[in-house]
Amino acid sequence: MTTYQAPMPAGAPSGSDGTGGPDRAGGSWGVDTSFFQARQPAFWLYSVLLVVCGYLFLNQQLVDSQLATAWLLSWALVLAYAVPVALIIYRLDLFEREPKMMLAAALIWGGVIATSLAIQANGAWLSVLGKATSPDFASRWGAAIVAPGVEETLKLAGVVTLFLIASSEFDGLMDGFVYGAMIGLGFTVVEDISYFINAVAAAPGLVSQSGPVLDTFFVRVVAGGLYGHVLFTGLTGLGFTYIATRRRVPLAVRVPRGVLCIAAGYAAHFIWNSPLLAEVLKTAGGSDPSLPQWIEYGTIKGMPFLLMLGILVLFATRSEEKRFREIVAGEPDSWVVTEPEIRSLSTLRARRSARIAANRRYGSAGSRLVGRLQASQIEYAMIRSRAGTLHDPELQAQRGKIHAIRVQMESLGGGFGPNPGAAAAAAPAAGAAPAVLPAAAAAAAPTLFAATSSGGFFVVPAGGIPAWAVPHPGIAPSSALPAHLEVALVTRAGDWALVRTANGWSGWVDGRLLTPRP
Repeated sequence: MTTYQAPMPAGAPSGSDGTGGPDRAGGSWGVDTSFFQARQPAFWLYSVLLVVCGYLFLNQQLVDSQLATAWLLSWALVLAYAVPVALIIYRLDLFEREPKMMLAAALIWGGVIATSLAIQANGAWLSVLGKATSPDFASRWGAAIVAPGVEETLKLAGVVTLFLIASSEFDGLMDGFVYGAMIGLGFTVVEDISYFINAVAAAPGLVSQSGPVLDTFFVRVVAGGLYGHVLFTGLTGLGFTYIATRRRVPLAVRVPRGVLCIAAGYAAHFIWNSPLLAEVLKTAGGSDPSLPQWIEYGTIKGMPFLLMLGILVLFATRSEEKRFREIVAGEPDSWVVTEPEIRSLSTLRARRSARIAANRRYGSAGSRLVGRLQASQIEYAMIRSRAGTLHDPELQAQRGKIHAIRVQMESLGGGFGPNPGAAAAAAPAAGAAPAVLPAAAAAAAPTLFAATSSGGFFVVPAGGIPAWAVPHPGIAPSSALPAHLEVALVTRAGDWALVRTANGWSGWVDGRLLTPRP
């Protein structure tokens, strides 16, 4: 069979594997690791703790459910808060979403394992503190002294356990924040339930159980929801991940930095639980503080640490953007991603702005296509981070998917390609070039040429045909395929066809000119 050896595209990286040289900024960036790792001792530690603590958790819920109205209302309220917070945390990792089973394991650790162990440990240590000091001191400062040490240690142990189960999922600082924040969210949900139920139990004889639950919800969630366990464990998770993953930073530098971040999480918890600034809550006549007072109290105590976490998350996001740039560096196909598009991918706000701008200029269809393009470009980086060569079949198929989306985008009026405003003028000579059509098929699953092809096998007609790097007739063909060459069809976009040869080369041709292989 005749083979066609395409020249190496201009601008391709010089590394032997064609992926950007020896350092690809996180080779496992695009690989999801399963939570179920039977060979990892940490997985079995997690499983045993889940069985033991799950029994304690269910027993506690059975006790709480005796106050049925309060219990059901409590769960409804905390879930109404927790679900959107979980989605926000999940979406903050812009360039690599974490496996859902790992996220579920983080939530369960925080809500079942950490809370169950903390109930036992907090009571024991508060008793020790009362005996070592005085009951009055323990009453005022016990929550600030005991809870951070016990609860933050147990929650941080969850981050460490998940790291030991699937360390490849911790390939950036944002991962540490996401898993830490999810553990903190799980802890918050279950702890808030206990506070709501305790508020009802402390007020016997009430006609309605809803009042204490709603009052406590406004204090703990509405007034202080931004400054709780999500913040505390987000900080400690970031600190641990910095120590564990920043291998290029000298140990003597990264350990103090990571420990400082972890200490900030403990300190935020200590200050939040302490009686400091209690005068903000004082009222005339000794009545209960108002909601604005609680908001002021929470803001003063928690805002510095929230700002610190925001800065660290921004730093982690910039780090992820840098790694994305390193992964796509040297990409020979200018239609995969452009510099303005990389900038628009850097934040949720920038992504949304790009979709809004497309909507204003091209309508809802343009907005949807920009959203699809953004998702496809992120997926391309995921694939490339694990691909061994720029000619990897899966990578080629993803390029085809991006090209197909651009074909649709160009049909709306142009300005979506790497050279906006380029004229889609006359077609090249060696055969009529296909028109730029609005319809495009989805990319087929990657396969080896010698095995099977979802699109089938074809033969180049007599006289040969031109081939393009991108499916646009206004761009000159980059090469030509010789007559009678056998090619595999990867995907179609209207009359365009993305084909691959036996040696791994791929390009776009006029699919109408191909002859099915006998």
